[in-house]
Amino acid sequence: MAEVLATVAVGLVFAGWFAASVLNQFALGWWKRIVRYDLLGLVPRWTFFAPDPAREDVHIVYRDRSGTTRGPWRALTTAPPNPWVRWIWNPGRFERKASIDLVNGLRSSRQQLKEHPNALILSTPYVGLAGWVARQSRDSSAAYREFAVLTSMGFPPDQELSVEFASQAHRLES
Repeated sequence: MAEVLATVAVGLVFAGWFAASVLNQFALGWWKRIVRYDLLGLVPRWTFFAPDPAREDVHIVYRDRSGTTRGPWRALTTAPPNPWVRWIWNPGRFERKASIDLVNGLRSSRQQLKEHPNALILSTPYVGLAGWVARQSRDSSAAYREFAVLTSMGFPPDQELSVEFASQAHRLES
């Protein structure tokens, strides 16, 4: 009897989770007020066909500092491959997806923490970006590293870059 009750309870939990997942796919005002308490992000929201598609490209750049000398800006993520081969060979898609997710998370965190901007460096997306940037190769003389998020629209040579976010300089471990 206890085994049957446990099976029913687990089934009800998964059925409730499924129902919550289905409801979360729609922009229902009353549901948004409920799901905001999902602090662990257990209720997914999939947007296969983006209602608000990306209109800009995201670029993450970083540079090293040693004393007062600043090195050149270097790109963190790779450019997408030729569209004719992308469907067969696209190893950088995971890095591009990760960078877009981290930048979107940084945007969201910045909006949520606008009253406490110094707390942004403790947010998960900021720490993730800073860690990713810190793991890139560097000159042995570099003591600090900073990164920036740039956005661009259009295609070269008419492409314009704008700085969306610039980090503070972080000390690199020796």
